[in-house]
Amino acid sequence: MESSMKKALVERRSRLKFLSMRRRETIRKTIMEKQMEIQRHIRRRMYILNNMKRCLHTFQTASNSTSRSSIHSKPLSPLTPYSLAEIKSDWWERVVMEFQPQDWLNTFHLSKDTFYQLYDKLRLIKGIPTYHISLEKCVAVLLLRLATNLDYHSIGDLVGTSSATVVRCIQELCNVIVTRLKPFYIHHPNEQELEEMATVFNTLWGFPHCVGVIDSLHISVKSQSRTSDSWNSKEWPSVVVQGVVNGHSQFWDVRVGFPGSTDDWALLQGSELWTLAKEKGLMPQTPCKLMGQPLGYVLLGDAAFPLQSWLLKCYPESSQLTPQQRAFNGKIIHARTPIEGTFRRLKARWLCLKRNNSHAALIPLMTQACCVLHNMCERNSDPCMEKWLEETSQGLPQPSDVAPVCLDDSDGEVVRSLLCDYFHQLPESQQQGSAHPPTMPLDLADPRPGTHSECSQAVNVLTALE
Repeated sequence: MESSMKKALVERRSRLKFLSMRRRETIRKTIMEKQMEIQRHIRRRMYILNNMKRCLHTFQTASNSTSRSSIHSKPLSPLTPYSLAEIKSDWWERVVMEFQPQDWLNTFHLSKDTFYQLYDKLRLIKGIPTYHISLEKCVAVLLLRLATNLDYHSIGDLVGTSSATVVRCIQELCNVIVTRLKPFYIHHPNEQELEEMATVFNTLWGFPHCVGVIDSLHISVKSQSRTSDSWNSKEWPSVVVQGVVNGHSQFWDVRVGFPGSTDDWALLQGSELWTLAKEKGLMPQTPCKLMGQPLGYVLLGDAAFPLQSWLLKCYPESSQLTPQQRAFNGKIIHARTPIEGTFRRLKARWLCLKRNNSHAALIPLMTQACCVLHNMCERNSDPCMEKWLEETSQGLPQPSDVAPVCLDDSDGEVVRSLLCDYFHQLPESQQQGSAHPPTMPLDLADPRPGTHSECSQAVNVLTALE
């Protein structure tokens, strides 16, 4: 009798303990959901506030520029209907044409030279509809939307046209940039270009046989349904951009338009890049040798990608890693700097990539157009301002996926071990330099202000001394 009572008491205690744990878990989940809801509400408020600030800043720039002309004796207030009417009546003819270099950067996030380089290329393409406004204004409309993320109505007020015309201009120019200009700025390299890329990458980042770095970026979009596949692992709706950049932080492969729930490795496996690499497209006809072993060109990825003979990533973190393997991981992390800087500048220069509320069909076109324009700006050494970088530094957390181990290729482990041994046999001074960029020749320098690379700082110092 006593034993049965003890047994019942133990069962009762176990039951109460289980119910208590479940109750605590329910409370914890409820609190987390409330916190996430509050954070989403705050982010939405901040987004609206920043959008209003950008709109005010654009109008103020236009007003200040107009005030420098002989037509207005004093600056126009950007908040009054009268001033807005004055601005949109001559915004291009009298305001933009009097922009100083800094005004071009503040308004369009690129230089005047790059603006007209884009205009000249588009001008040579016949059949671009401009909907009763000049092609120059169409280019301005597109860049205002991409760079400042202003709403269509505000952009229409600036150029003196309807919001419907603004939308059509953006759609047409994005389509032309992607279909006609993208092949000149973003394309798979031929064998000679691969050789040049490998040389530049080894010179700048100290990793031999590497022709690029691959990674993905999630862009925040609006989603009506919480069950939509656009919601990523960090619990916010997005579309994925997967890109490969060279040592100069310029794209040579881009995939856009996939829902946020898509894994990085799945996106890669369905790409032309995967097919190209599997068909030995990254293997030169006469493979170069490393430590006496023939070795093709490689890309560098993170844990979200499968290990392949042409795609390397760090050794998984473990207490059993050797010092050589840890040093190799340091080399990989350092050599991935170009893609991190590229995505940071891409979001900072084109604020439509911070949160894009456009129609779902337009977002992939806008994103690809941003990547093409990024390459144009990088080639022209257009500065990326520090204040742009600061504005995008507090964005939503990026998802971090891990590719299944079953996707790893044994040949990839052979290549990784070969490069690990290669770095280990280097002089100790070069091994210790993995945390710092190697010395860079002046003709390969990255002169952009706002770039935090120590290479750029060193080159700027040398230039100043000269």
